Amino acid sequence: MSAHRIPKLANLIIAGVNKAGSTSLFHYLCEHPDISGSKDKETCYFLPLLYDEPIEPIAAYEAQFAHCKNEKYRLEATPAYVFGGNKIADKIVDTLGPVKILIILKDPVDRLISFYRRKKATFQLPEQMDFATYVKACLQKSTRELDLHENQIYTGVYLGLYHRFLEPWLQRFGDDIKIVYFDDLKQDSRLFMKDICNWLEIDDEFYDTFEFDIKNKSLNYKNRGLHRIAVAANNAGQRFWRNNPHFKKRILNVYYKMNGASFRKNEIDAATVAMIRKYYQEPNMKLAGMLQNYGYTNLPKWLEPENVSELA
Repeated sequence: MSAHRIPKLANLIIAGVNKAGSTSLFHYLCEHPDISGSKDKETCYFLPLLYDEPIEPIAAYEAQFAHCKNEKYRLEATPAYVFGGNKIADKIVDTLGPVKILIILKDPVDRLISFYRRKKATFQLPEQMDFATYVKACLQKSTRELDLHENQIYTGVYLGLYHRFLEPWLQRFGDDIKIVYFDDLKQDSRLFMKDICNWLEIDDEFYDTFEFDIKNKSLNYKNRGLHRIAVAANNAGQRFWRNNPHFKKRILNVYYKMNGASFRKNEIDAATVAMIRKYYQEPNMKLAGMLQNYGYTNLPKWLEPENVSELA
């Protein structure tokens, strides 16, 4: 790399969390004229540090942004970064210098359900494994076991303990980190994006007439074989779909009509949901206190004291 050339690297990262709207947020931001997204939404460049593995040479990361021009921000979104704590946060600063960090949180119970459905829909869990069995399997794994790469599939419950992972990021990035909530994105996407624009100091009027749609939504299917082919095609052509979003939308609309299906009403049993809500009661109280200590006051309903206490 030439010493006289300034490399193009990310200066805006969506660092968390999985299944909380990060894909939609990434795509909405990439449409803004002041933001250019990485070739792959999830570059995963710093992610090996989560498992104490080496990362690639910096040239591999720079290649993700080779197409960028003079936009104010170069964006990537790897929502598992947040779970790496200091290991990843420190390396990001050491490698990139000044960088803005976005973390989007979702009610951990709802996030867990989305995580489970996504893993089932992409054939990463046994077809016969129901939600109760999956949650039990997650809870049986020790923290040490869940830190192993091969057990990532069973981190659904553990990764909802947000207070365990957020503190290093809040300490490290100060005013350069912003915590946002899936609840707000869902309720008023326009207002949500305008607030982020104000934080980034870019034109928020861009979203006045913007057409919002949901990206990467969990989908059930009618025919397992056909869906397996669709999943393989999506994984193999991620860059193509990313560069041709309107074409992808048309294809998905046709596919949903052909093979899409609603999730079964009794798939997520009420007893397991009640148990896991109680499990998250204390962690949510700790998270609410932590966020308030860092100046966050407009908390979502699942973090409001009266709602947290009702989970007992």
